[in-house]
Amino acid sequence: MKKNDTLKSIIVLVSICLVIAAAMAGINMITKDKIAAVQAEKEAKALQAVLPENAGFEKLEDIPDLPATVSAVYLDKDGEGIAMLLSASGYDSSNPISIAVGFDKDGKIEKCYVISCTGETSGIGTKVKNESFLSQFDGKGDMGGVDTISGATISSSAFLSAIEDAFDVIKTINTNAEVDE
Repeated sequence: MKKNDTLKSIIVLVSICLVIAAAMAGINMITKDKIAAVQAEKEAKALQAVLPENAGFEKLEDIPDLPATVSAVYLDKDGEGIAMLLSASGYDSSNPISIAVGFDKDGKIEKCYVISCTGETSGIGTKVKNESFLSQFDGKGDMGGVDTISGATISSSAFLSAIEDAFDVIKTINTNAEVDE
């Protein structure tokens, strides 16, 4: 191959890469608002599912030392509960399990809801969204008596760890509320 041919090949490949990169950036700019709106809608649905008797939610911004698994914390506007969005790294850590959990005013779990678990093995890790697994959290004030899923230990353990972090946040919020009183 001649030196000229090598240079032409490099220029052609770089040009192709630049065109594709520009096209992908353009597509991202066009779709990012729609993707964000769909995600916000999923989160709103999840918050409603975990605290159905609410008057709306107010996002709490000033909680110190939030664990990495806690994405957001919301206060029920009636003061009757707290909802959290969690992210648990299960089987596929690049595509975590998205969870919503609602707590009543006494710090007990009202309900857990799986927003997404697409990175988990179908039929195994996705069992974390089964009602038989989720219902064991209802009414719990701690993690006592909660079991992992046989065969889906990584996914269910990650789920349990995220819920434990949520309990820690509830304790922090309650401690701060007692100090403020």
